[in-house]
Order: sequence, then C-alpha cells, then structure tokens
Amino acid sequence: MEKQVQESAEERTFQYQSSLPSLPLPPLDESLSKYLESVKPFLNEEEYQRTEDIVKKFENGIGKELHQKLVERAKTRRNWLEDWWLNVAYLDLRIATQIHCNMAGPAPFIENVWPSKEGTQIERACINIWHTLKFWELLREEKVPIERSRDDVLDMNQFRMLFNTCKVPGITRDSVCNYFKTGNISLESKTRLR
Repeated sequence: MEKQVQESAEERTFQYQSSLPSLPLPPLDESLSKYLESVKPFLNEEEYQRTEDIVKKFENGIGKELHQKLVERAKTRRNWLEDWWLNVAYLDLRIATQIHCNMAGPAPFIENVWPSKEGTQIERACINIWHTLKFWELLREEKVPIERSRDDVLDMNQFRMLFNTCKVPGITRDSVCNYFKTGNISLESKTRLR
C-alpha cells in the first residue's frame, strides 16, 4: 500500500472529480439492440420474433417519449442514473443489506495472514483494523492513488462513502448520511485512535 502511495504523491485522490465527464446516455436504438442481443440466447425463434416486434413498437411509440425524458434529465445531472441506482439497489431494499448486499468496504488481503489459522482471530482482527484505519487516514489526506483505465481517470467519488457514512432506516426507503471531509488528521485525533 505504501509503495502505491509514494508513486502517486503528486496527485490528490479527488483532484480530477470536477473535470470528469458526465455519464453518457446511450442512444435508444443502441440500448434496444443490446437488449435484443442479450435475450436472444434464451428464446426460441417464435419468442424472439415476438420480442423483436414488441421492441420495435416500443421504439416507435412510448420509448421515444421516455428516452426524451432521460435526455432532459441527463442535461441537468452529471450522472443521470446515480440516484435511481442508489435507491433501487440499496435504499429501497426491505431486506438486511449486510447479508444480502455489500454497499462498500475496504478489506486488507495479506498473503502471510490469509487463510486464517486456529487461534489467530485477535491478531487477524487487529491487522484488519490497522489496515482499515490506515486506509481511512490516506483517504482523508487524499493520498489514495487515483484509479485509471489505461490513461483515463476513473471516478473516485465512491471512496467518500466508505467512512463516516451510515444508512438510516426509513419506512419505505432508507437514506444515507455522510460526513466525509478531506484534510490532515490532527495529532490529537491520531492519538485518540491509538
């Protein structure tokens, strides 16, 4: 972990966030083509033909109107899908997300500790806690390396939700409270962590 941090000392974890492009909205015909391609292996010829007819009717009917609404939404948001995804995938669930859905969480993978051995639970818990706190500190100081795909910078915003975030139960939809702040952790705060 420290080697990666040293290599990226000149870049700050969140420095490119404001310059990232918005999530692109695919054209309607492209989405529908991908849909037909994905269902084809599961349908016989007759079923596929019926599905294709339904898709064409959708594309020439209500699909145009719905897609236009997505276009309008995409004009006013950096990520036209984010709120919907967060709500449907995590916040609207009425089952225990800890068991059925992992929203996020860092975990250390250290070859000389994993797999576990009998009698090492406390040692392993301590190592896990130490690495988690170290990662939290690096994140707060914006020293976590920026993730890339080839030369493209990837969105690092999801890391803001790893710590100082909680899911607050609601009747039909839960909510998320987040208190993440970057900056140096004071010596006093570090002392309290020890």
